[in-house]
Amino acid sequence: MSVFCLALSLSVLYPLVPTGWSEQRRPVPGHMRSLPVPRTEETMIVNGMLDEPAWKNASVADGFWMTEKDQWPAEKTEVLVIADGGHLYFGFRAYDGQPDKILAYQTRRDGGLGLDDQVGVELDPFHNHREISTYSINSIGTQDDAIAGGRARNIQWKGDWTAAAVRTDYGWSAEIAIPFEILNYRDGNTTFGINLVRYHNRTDEWSRWADLSPQNKPEEMGHLTELRLPVGEKPSEWTFLPYTLLGHNTPDKHGQIHNFLGTGGIDIRYQPRQNQTGVVSLNPDFSQVETQITDINFNYNEKFRPDPRPFFQEGSAYFGTDNKYLYSNRVPDFNYGGKFFTQLGRNRVGALVTDAQDGRWDMAFRLARELDATNTAAFMIVSTARKDLNNQLFVGSISGRHPSSGFNYSLDLAKTATQREDGDGGQMQSTLGWKGDHAYFGTNLDYYSVHFFPADGLVDRDDLGTRGINNYAGYYREYASGPFRVLSGYAGWKGRQTTEGLTQGTSWFGNSHAELRQKIVFRVDYSNGLYRPVGSRLGEWSSQINHDHYWSTGVDLNPRSSFIRYGVSYAWGELGGGAYNYLAPYFWIRPTRKIFFNVNTERLRSFGSAHQTVASGGWDITPQNTVVFRYVLANRESYFRFAYSRQVRKGINLFAVYDTNPYEPAKLSVKLTFGLPFSFRRASSTPGTPQNTFQ
Repeated sequence: MSVFCLALSLSVLYPLVPTGWSEQRRPVPGHMRSLPVPRTEETMIVNGMLDEPAWKNASVADGFWMTEKDQWPAEKTEVLVIADGGHLYFGFRAYDGQPDKILAYQTRRDGGLGLDDQVGVELDPFHNHREISTYSINSIGTQDDAIAGGRARNIQWKGDWTAAAVRTDYGWSAEIAIPFEILNYRDGNTTFGINLVRYHNRTDEWSRWADLSPQNKPEEMGHLTELRLPVGEKPSEWTFLPYTLLGHNTPDKHGQIHNFLGTGGIDIRYQPRQNQTGVVSLNPDFSQVETQITDINFNYNEKFRPDPRPFFQEGSAYFGTDNKYLYSNRVPDFNYGGKFFTQLGRNRVGALVTDAQDGRWDMAFRLARELDATNTAAFMIVSTARKDLNNQLFVGSISGRHPSSGFNYSLDLAKTATQREDGDGGQMQSTLGWKGDHAYFGTNLDYYSVHFFPADGLVDRDDLGTRGINNYAGYYREYASGPFRVLSGYAGWKGRQTTEGLTQGTSWFGNSHAELRQKIVFRVDYSNGLYRPVGSRLGEWSSQINHDHYWSTGVDLNPRSSFIRYGVSYAWGELGGGAYNYLAPYFWIRPTRKIFFNVNTERLRSFGSAHQTVASGGWDITPQNTVVFRYVLANRESYFRFAYSRQVRKGINLFAVYDTNPYEPAKLSVKLTFGLPFSFRRASSTPGTPQNTFQ
């Protein structure tokens, strides 16, 4: 609590509005900004130079604002917007008074732009304040995107867009061309939600055209108006992604190692309309999914790890974000599977089914209803059928916030039904809180019956058979001047009791975070409480109560650097009834645009000792060709991986992986994937339109 109060006190000492900027000088609220989109018949060439005559008739967006720092940026940004029959075009003029200090390192597409000088377009084509995609480019022309709804990274699946950037006498300029056919929107739309973003590396400034407020409210996005969009069935809806895999000492999907393995399969994506997508996978290849390396730090429960499989990435947001209900890592590699997701009016629907070996079936369905701009209700079913287990999960939920008062809430009610095993139970979780521009507080309540059992979900084992409360409060603020860049603090109390009335756990906790103007971050955390472990069976509890208490501190240097970052974390105290000590230094460097290297070490002392060192690096030979490696030394055992990839916009992608570990022979696998788009337009009765077209 003292740490939290110190951070809060320091934050109050600094002015809330920087000197020299009056309230009248602020831009209008974001939702009051709009850009009509002029139409051009001219052929546009995307070269970053903004030299086509059509740009003279474009709408212009300027007056970018730094919401977090509550002031205007040091450098000016202008954006031109225009469209033709098939694309939206954005032209950026990024002014810079010191153009020799413009910085960009990333050369590989979709590798993340980090803290490179960059600009971006945030689009909300459904205009529902929920599905917002970002299309970004850095000052040397490298593209990156984050597509709403959950999308696999394969370009043939998510859709291609083009961009280019060039240096100019005033700084740099960029052009972005986004085809309408890769966007998801409702027929009849004439307005998109939009924001335009710039990051300026030299001044470390993020600025935006539409001010979303410090609360980052998506309904405060600006508006792209007077759009004339293609409607009806799409001309190019099928994408076939066949693959072939050859391997030495490589496991098949049943886990059996083969001296030589040759196999193949296909993924098919079908999108008949802009708001409807289907995916089918036949004998999909998951053998090259990289094993997740989780840290070795103390934990009472199973740790979450993200699922990198493309089938589950595609449309993942349509199935919710709570892993208690659907944790896709629970679904094994399968023989074939299909999924479908769509936005129908104010309804979002997602459904998937997979068939695995031994007659196993897994299924999920979710329907979400947009009640208004900030409130949503949903219903979900998850089911698995196996030889020795049938399990179903039913979930109803509602969540949202008041757009002006800052109050937010959520309520989940879930029930499981299980055959051939104990697993009939229920769960309730609710949240009520408030969030202002910089401060927030709230409380969480939850209840889990002993036999609540979502077989395809991830639930902490020590939550079952308990009810709990978590009260919290926090503060976060960025500053444009003074010794601090960022100050934040967080504190609270949580308690958990078994259904028999025993204390399962209590804890006071607090943390603080201070980033200095000199590019140094200090972190301090403290927790103190009681914990009763689960017994040998669910519903049984240990007679012993552990007094868990620890301090954790850390320092990060150059946290905003694109060249070199390093730091260390250290924690000590008592956890699990014994002494606890955890040390984790790290080092990251990118000496050139094409090479990076990272190393981190963890050393844990808790009922013995464990240590793990992970070193990784890579070389982007060209934007399409990359080699990477990873070396892991864990408790005196070594693991090594070397990989090469060639990923192109269209054509054949190549992946080669060499693996060694202490328990199996060295593995080598080579995989080829082929992107085969297929176009088909049905006959139309509209005069002047094409009839059947194949491509």
